[in-house]
Amino acid sequence: MESNDTVITDEPTRGRPRDPSRDEAIIDAAIDVLVRDGYDRLSMEGVATAAGVGKATVYRRWSSKAELVIDAMATLKPAIDSIDTGSLEGDIELVVAASCSPHSQRLFQVMVSICSALPREPELLAAFKTRFTEPRIARMTDILERARGRGELGPDIDVAMAASLVPSLMLQRALMTGQPAGRGYAEQIVGSVLLPVLGRPPRPISTKDAETPHD
Repeated sequence: MESNDTVITDEPTRGRPRDPSRDEAIIDAAIDVLVRDGYDRLSMEGVATAAGVGKATVYRRWSSKAELVIDAMATLKPAIDSIDTGSLEGDIELVVAASCSPHSQRLFQVMVSICSALPREPELLAAFKTRFTEPRIARMTDILERARGRGELGPDIDVAMAASLVPSLMLQRALMTGQPAGRGYAEQIVGSVLLPVLGRPPRPISTKDAETPHD
């Protein structure tokens, strides 16, 4: 009995109290280092130094830099899961707004930093698909399917293809320019590409909007 009591008494001393402020500091540092140096040059030691914590503190929370990077990216994801205004136009407007928020723009910078590593980092690629691209397309698919259910889209519309247009083209723009695609470019995609694909009239884009893709 005494032995068991000792084990129970000692158990809390072997655990680590989780300090949320340290988690936040590490995540912020990982994002800063990633955007500045790229995925290949990011190291757990470098992140620890930037965060002002010991290397062991980082490794206790994340076993690899791929795991750390994906968790860091998750803090920047736009919140579109709850979007449901009751109309296709309203839903698309909110999706564009969420995709162009400061957090989302930072996320695009991070995506640019990791894209070259994806083909040779299976863990990173798998996590990127399951936690970012697939859920985002699934949410857009839900929005378009609801619109079809309301009679706003015809039965012949390729919802699966349409759902991937906005996130794919915005990421492509970021990769080509090295800068996040902004609200103006997102509006261009919606007005000249997405709406026609959905069988709706294209939306004219003002010259000002067309010339400010990184706002």
